Amino acid sequence: MSNFIITADTTMDLPREMIQQYDIRPIPSYVSLGEDNMDDYPDITAQDLFEYVAKTGNLPKTAAANPGDYEHFFAKIRETDDRPIIHIAKSSGISSCYENAVIASRSFEQIYPVDSLGLGSGSGLVVLKAARSELSDPEALVAELDEYKTRIECSFVIETLDFLYKGGRCSGLAALGANLLKLRPEIVVDKGYMHAGKKYRGKYEKVLLDFTEEKFRQPEQFEDELLFVNHTLQDPALLQTLLDYIKGLHYFKEIIEVPACAAIATHCGPNTFGFHPVRKKA
Repeated sequence: MSNFIITADTTMDLPREMIQQYDIRPIPSYVSLGEDNMDDYPDITAQDLFEYVAKTGNLPKTAAANPGDYEHFFAKIRETDDRPIIHIAKSSGISSCYENAVIASRSFEQIYPVDSLGLGSGSGLVVLKAARSELSDPEALVAELDEYKTRIECSFVIETLDFLYKGGRCSGLAALGANLLKLRPEIVVDKGYMHAGKKYRGKYEKVLLDFTEEKFRQPEQFEDELLFVNHTLQDPALLQTLLDYIKGLHYFKEIIEVPACAAIATHCGPNTFGFHPVRKKA
């Protein structure tokens, strides 16, 4: 049995079998499709969401679990288990999940919220690090996670700004200009916040290959144990081409491909592709 209970927001984007293997306790965010408000895990998938948008023209709305949700979640665990709880939250620069978990944790003892500074499998890497830890002191584990998360890189390329525009995260003029010029923006998560990176241009399949080649031009700067690939690609052949390129580097021992959860897909839209390598310690 682990020394800790590991809990996390469902936007961590870990495979379900891995969540079960390490007994990770997920707490969902919310996705609203019109009048229907549901948990983003496991009630709805990104594909369900895209079909809804295509049918209605409306973008779903998302919401973080509120402090009451976290309090109920932690209280339920405490009914049967008094081990320290390490909770990994989606970046505070993107969501109120961490803040709400901190508020709820004040009603209990031995609960340690951690701001992952990431989203998707960037958060998932922090969760996995915690779940695999052999440390026995919760404060030592939190310190280890705080160092580790600063070395996780996250960048992804989106095919269209339509979803970001519908969600109020870019102007209509910017979305129109990018679509007309066939610009494919890179989004980088740095210190918990998203900002624009390189702007690619051209056919999307070539853009993704160029993006992947550039990111792994010097793979030796990254730890070789594990690479998570997150995406909402609609073309299985394109996905396989990109995975084959990464595998062809013969560097990463394990490459795990995880479709983005509904709460994240709401904002990035279909045909988004990115990864989460971990830089080596300096």
